[in-house]
Amino acid sequence: MVIPSKLGYLLSGRQERSSDKKHSLRKSENFHIARISALDAEEVDEWDRYWSLDSSGIEEYGGTKCEEKAQVNAKIMQYFNDTIEKRHDGYYVRLPFKENCDTLPTNKTLAYRRLISAWNMLKSNEDLLHQYHKVFEEQLEKGIIEEVPNTGESPSPLVHYLPHQPVVTPQKQTTKLRVVFDASSHLKGSPSLNDALHQGPLILPELYGMLLRFRMKPHVVISDVEKAFLQVRLHEQDRDVTRCFWIKDTALPPEKDNIVTYRFTRVTFGLNVSPFLLAATIRYHLNHEVKDQKLACEIGENLYVDNLILTGNSEEEILEKSLATREVFLQMNMNLREFLANDGSVQEKFPSEICASKATQKVLGIPWDANNDTMSIECKFIDTPKITKRAIARQIASIYDPLG
Repeated sequence: MVIPSKLGYLLSGRQERSSDKKHSLRKSENFHIARISALDAEEVDEWDRYWSLDSSGIEEYGGTKCEEKAQVNAKIMQYFNDTIEKRHDGYYVRLPFKENCDTLPTNKTLAYRRLISAWNMLKSNEDLLHQYHKVFEEQLEKGIIEEVPNTGESPSPLVHYLPHQPVVTPQKQTTKLRVVFDASSHLKGSPSLNDALHQGPLILPELYGMLLRFRMKPHVVISDVEKAFLQVRLHEQDRDVTRCFWIKDTALPPEKDNIVTYRFTRVTFGLNVSPFLLAATIRYHLNHEVKDQKLACEIGENLYVDNLILTGNSEEEILEKSLATREVFLQMNMNLREFLANDGSVQEKFPSEICASKATQKVLGIPWDANNDTMSIECKFIDTPKITKRAIARQIASIYDPLG
């Protein structure tokens, strides 16, 4: 019997030997019966992540499905290239809606319910509520969001409201509290905003290739783009599908007179198309605006979403390359920061305001000690009263190592 599995086809069953036919009058079979419990959701997620490491950033399609996907992606890329605009303050992009996007509801009721839920959760912690409110104030001041006028007019026939919630990550060095917008939320029987948008092709280099190049030359510098998604501007015609509610006075409940409506002027992290729009914008700039195409090619091959790795054979080369790359991103109104080098003399030459605060950072998810120039694999051992094959397999699947 041939059984398909994630490892390939497996052969199962008893192999008949010629001697059995000639000499055996009676055959006996051994059956081993065991109770098998289903995997819980956490274990399924761990295994899915484990099996996908070898093809990170790649989706496999076959036959007609592959051709259809390629045609859709080609149309999305063409639409992107036809509609992207470079203005004095950065790049403006359009959202790639699907053909049936006219069925997108406003989601207003759900967004209001989630606002009440978020406020009820935050009001018990005044410090968090103040930080949450400050995020909206800062984004309004920086032009990341804008207040929707009360005229009721919209440049687009589509209007949609995004629910949001707080996510606290105390271990992070930069952003400890984030406002996360849920573009996948929807009422029963209705599509979400992500359902109405094309996700776009993946424009990412392979993880293992980047990690191998990271080790090839003696000098290396890592950095990341500050709030990368928010540095790509959203065209005015598409902004009304990114509306959201917040409150004017945090001391009062979210009632009608205390609610303000905002909309994004930038690409939002919660949209499924955001990684494509960010990567495509950077690629467009590298291909059309950067004169040093050798540097542009290296940036494109070693930029994973907002994390950049640069390597060089000498201090002078890596320093010159790093500063030139920072200028490339400034041309896009993007701030390349958190610079960290494996050479102390190189690190000292970077302006202090763009340097990483700690010498130990993660390179594509793997801890790296820049002082010793060493990488380590984190293994969190699972306590189990009995060592079984399942426990061992689960332990292996929990280890993150793209190079295997």
